[in-house]
Amino acid sequence: MLRKSLVGLVVLIAVVSMAFIVGGCSKKQMVAEEAAGKSLAAAPVPAAVPPPAPVPAPPAVPVPAPVPAPAAVPPPAAGPGPAPAPAPQAEESIDLAGLRIFFAFDDHSLSTKARENLEKLGGWMNRNSQGKIQIEGHTCDIGTAEYNLALGERRANNAKMYLERLGISPNRVSTISYGEERPRIPNQDESNRSQNRRDEFLKMK
Repeated sequence: MLRKSLVGLVVLIAVVSMAFIVGGCSKKQMVAEEAAGKSLAAAPVPAAVPPPAPVPAPPAVPVPAPVPAPAAVPPPAAGPGPAPAPAPQAEESIDLAGLRIFFAFDDHSLSTKARENLEKLGGWMNRNSQGKIQIEGHTCDIGTAEYNLALGERRANNAKMYLERLGISPNRVSTISYGEERPRIPNQDESNRSQNRRDEFLKMK
Protein backbone atom coordinates (compact mmCIF):
# COMPACT_ATOMS: atom_id res chain seq x y z
CA MET A 1 0.00 0.00 0.00
CA LEU A 2 2.72 2.32 0.89
CA ARG A 3 4.60 1.26 -2.17
CA LYS A 4 1.70 2.19 -4.39
CA SER A 5 1.48 5.55 -2.71
CA LEU A 6 5.15 6.21 -3.38
CA VAL A 7 4.82 5.19 -6.95
CA GLY A 8 1.83 7.46 -7.37
CA LEU A 9 3.68 10.32 -5.72
CA VAL A 10 6.63 9.84 -8.01
CA VAL A 11 4.35 9.81 -10.98
CA LEU A 12 2.61 12.95 -9.80
CA ILE A 13 5.89 14.72 -9.23
CA ALA A 14 7.00 13.71 -12.71
CA VAL A 15 3.79 14.96 -14.22
CA VAL A 16 4.00 18.26 -12.36
CA SER A 17 7.64 18.62 -13.32
CA MET A 18 6.84 17.97 -16.97
CA ALA A 19 3.98 20.45 -16.84
CA PHE A 20 6.25 23.02 -15.32
CA ILE A 21 8.93 22.42 -17.88
CA VAL A 22 6.47 22.57 -20.72
CA GLY A 23 4.88 25.68 -19.31
CA GLY A 24 8.23 27.35 -18.83
CA CYS A 25 9.31 26.60 -22.34
CA SER A 26 6.05 27.92 -23.70
CA LYS A 27 6.36 31.05 -21.63
CA LYS A 28 9.96 31.57 -22.73
CA GLN A 29 8.91 31.09 -26.32
CA MET A 30 6.10 33.58 -25.91
CA VAL A 31 8.38 36.05 -24.14
CA ALA A 32 10.96 35.60 -26.93
CA GLU A 33 8.36 36.06 -29.59
CA GLU A 34 6.96 39.08 -27.81
CA ALA A 35 10.40 40.56 -27.40
CA ALA A 36 11.13 39.90 -31.01
CA GLY A 37 7.87 41.55 -31.95
CA LYS A 38 8.68 44.55 -29.80
CA SER A 39 12.12 44.73 -31.37
CA LEU A 40 10.64 44.64 -34.82
CA ALA A 41 8.05 47.22 -33.80
CA ALA A 42 10.64 49.45 -32.18
CA ALA A 43 13.12 49.28 -35.07
CA PRO A 44 12.58 52.31 -37.27
CA VAL A 45 11.40 51.43 -40.68
CA PRO A 46 13.93 52.92 -43.07
CA ALA A 47 12.48 55.68 -45.18
CA ALA A 48 11.83 54.68 -48.69
CA VAL A 49 14.73 55.79 -50.86
CA PRO A 50 13.32 58.09 -53.51
CA PRO A 51 14.04 56.89 -57.01
CA PRO A 52 16.88 58.82 -58.68
CA ALA A 53 15.78 61.86 -60.48
CA PRO A 54 15.48 61.12 -64.17
CA VAL A 55 18.44 62.34 -66.14
CA PRO A 56 17.15 65.12 -68.33
CA ALA A 57 17.30 64.23 -71.98
CA PRO A 58 19.86 66.26 -73.93
CA PRO A 59 18.30 69.23 -75.63
CA ALA A 60 17.11 68.33 -79.03
CA VAL A 61 19.47 69.62 -81.68
CA PRO A 62 17.40 71.72 -84.02
CA VAL A 63 17.27 70.13 -87.38
CA PRO A 64 18.12 72.81 -89.96
CA ALA A 65 15.36 73.48 -92.33
CA PRO A 66 16.07 71.88 -95.67
CA VAL A 67 17.73 74.32 -98.03
CA PRO A 68 15.49 74.71 -101.02
CA ALA A 69 17.15 73.59 -104.18
CA PRO A 70 18.16 76.55 -106.33
CA ALA A 71 15.71 77.25 -109.00
CA ALA A 72 16.87 75.95 -112.31
CA VAL A 73 18.28 78.81 -114.33
CA PRO A 74 16.88 78.58 -117.81
CA PRO A 75 19.59 78.55 -120.45
CA PRO A 76 20.10 81.95 -121.97
CA ALA A 77 18.02 82.49 -124.97
CA ALA A 78 20.03 81.95 -128.06
CA GLY A 79 20.82 85.43 -129.19
CA PRO A 80 21.78 86.36 -132.64
CA GLY A 81 25.09 84.84 -133.60
CA PRO A 82 28.15 86.98 -134.09
CA ALA A 83 27.80 89.38 -136.88
CA PRO A 84 29.29 87.90 -139.99
CA ALA A 85 32.62 89.34 -140.91
CA PRO A 86 32.19 91.98 -143.53
CA ALA A 87 32.95 90.67 -146.93
CA PRO A 88 36.27 91.93 -148.19
CA GLN A 89 35.66 95.03 -150.18
CA ALA A 90 36.24 94.52 -153.84
CA GLU A 91 39.25 96.40 -155.03
CA GLU A 92 38.35 99.53 -156.88
CA SER A 93 39.35 99.26 -160.48
CA ILE A 94 41.72 101.77 -161.99
CA ASP A 95 43.10 102.29 -165.47
CA LEU A 96 46.81 102.43 -164.72
CA ALA A 97 47.68 102.73 -168.39
CA GLY A 98 45.72 105.97 -168.52
CA LEU A 99 47.85 107.36 -165.65
CA ARG A 100 51.27 107.03 -167.31
CA ILE A 101 53.33 110.19 -166.99
CA PHE A 102 55.69 111.77 -169.53
CA PHE A 103 59.00 113.64 -169.25
CA ALA A 104 60.89 116.20 -171.28
CA PHE A 105 64.08 115.23 -173.07
CA ASP A 106 66.88 114.26 -170.67
CA ASP A 107 64.73 115.28 -167.67
CA HIS A 108 63.24 113.48 -164.68
CA SER A 109 61.27 116.33 -163.09
CA LEU A 110 57.50 116.00 -162.77
CA SER A 111 55.20 118.16 -164.86
CA THR A 112 51.89 119.52 -163.61
CA LYS A 113 50.05 116.83 -165.54
CA ALA A 114 52.35 114.15 -164.08
CA ARG A 115 51.57 115.33 -160.52
CA GLU A 116 47.83 115.23 -161.24
CA ASN A 117 48.10 111.63 -162.42
CA LEU A 118 50.21 110.66 -159.41
CA GLU A 119 47.62 112.19 -157.07
CA LYS A 120 44.90 110.10 -158.73
CA LEU A 121 47.11 107.05 -158.28
CA GLY A 122 47.80 107.94 -154.62
CA GLY A 123 44.07 108.37 -153.94
CA TRP A 124 43.37 104.93 -155.37
CA MET A 125 46.13 103.37 -153.25
CA ASN A 126 44.78 105.06 -150.10
CA ARG A 127 41.33 103.64 -150.79
CA ASN A 128 42.76 100.18 -151.55
CA SER A 129 45.19 99.61 -148.72
CA GLN A 130 46.39 96.26 -150.06
CA GLY A 131 47.19 97.58 -153.50
CA LYS A 132 50.82 97.53 -154.57
CA ILE A 133 52.36 98.90 -157.72
CA GLN A 134 55.60 98.88 -159.66
CA ILE A 135 56.84 102.00 -161.44
CA GLU A 136 58.74 101.41 -164.67
CA GLY A 137 61.08 104.16 -165.89
CA HIS A 138 61.58 104.48 -169.68
CA THR A 139 63.56 106.69 -172.10
CA CYS A 140 63.88 107.31 -175.79
CA ASP A 141 66.83 106.01 -177.78
CA ILE A 142 68.96 109.15 -177.61
CA GLY A 143 72.03 108.58 -175.47
CA THR A 144 73.89 105.48 -174.36
CA ALA A 145 72.10 102.46 -172.96
CA GLU A 146 73.82 102.91 -169.57
CA TYR A 147 72.87 106.58 -169.37
CA ASN A 148 69.28 105.84 -170.31
CA LEU A 149 69.03 103.09 -167.64
CA ALA A 150 70.15 105.60 -165.01
CA LEU A 151 67.74 108.25 -166.37
CA GLY A 152 64.84 105.79 -166.33
CA GLU A 153 65.70 104.94 -162.71
CA ARG A 154 65.65 108.63 -161.71
CA ARG A 155 62.26 109.08 -163.38
CA ALA A 156 60.78 106.05 -161.52
CA ASN A 157 62.26 107.08 -158.17
CA ASN A 158 60.99 110.65 -158.54
CA ALA A 159 57.44 109.36 -159.03
CA LYS A 160 57.79 107.05 -156.03
CA MET A 161 58.93 109.89 -153.76
CA TYR A 162 55.90 111.94 -154.80
CA LEU A 163 53.59 109.07 -153.83
CA GLU A 164 55.33 108.81 -150.47
CA ARG A 165 54.61 112.51 -149.88
CA LEU A 166 50.94 111.64 -150.49
CA GLY A 167 51.08 109.10 -147.62
CA ILE A 168 51.75 105.91 -149.56
CA SER A 169 54.07 103.46 -147.77
CA PRO A 170 57.32 102.89 -149.70
CA ASN A 171 56.80 99.16 -149.09
CA ARG A 172 53.88 99.28 -151.48
CA VAL A 173 55.82 100.81 -154.34
CA SER A 174 58.75 99.24 -156.20
CA THR A 175 60.71 100.67 -159.10
CA ILE A 176 62.59 99.36 -162.09
CA SER A 177 64.29 101.01 -165.07
CA TYR A 178 64.22 99.66 -168.61
CA GLY A 179 65.96 102.66 -170.20
CA GLU A 180 65.46 102.56 -173.96
CA GLU A 181 64.84 98.78 -174.06
CA ARG A 182 61.00 98.89 -174.17
CA PRO A 183 59.78 101.75 -176.34
CA ARG A 184 56.05 102.26 -176.45
CA ILE A 185 56.21 103.12 -180.12
CA PRO A 186 59.18 103.13 -182.56
CA ASN A 187 61.70 105.95 -182.01
CA GLN A 188 61.49 107.15 -185.62
CA ASP A 189 60.92 110.86 -184.90
CA GLU A 190 60.68 113.36 -182.06
CA SER A 191 56.92 112.98 -181.73
CA ASN A 192 57.31 109.24 -181.08
CA ARG A 193 60.34 109.72 -178.86
CA SER A 194 58.33 112.08 -176.59
CA GLN A 195 55.86 109.21 -176.02
CA ASN A 196 58.68 106.89 -174.92
CA ARG A 197 60.09 109.26 -172.23
CA ARG A 198 57.65 108.02 -169.59
CA ASP A 199 56.79 106.14 -166.38
CA GLU A 200 54.40 103.19 -166.54
CA PHE A 201 52.48 101.75 -163.52
CA LEU A 202 51.74 98.06 -163.02
CA LYS A 203 49.68 96.34 -160.30
CA MET A 204 51.64 93.91 -158.19
CA LYS A 205 50.32 90.90 -156.24
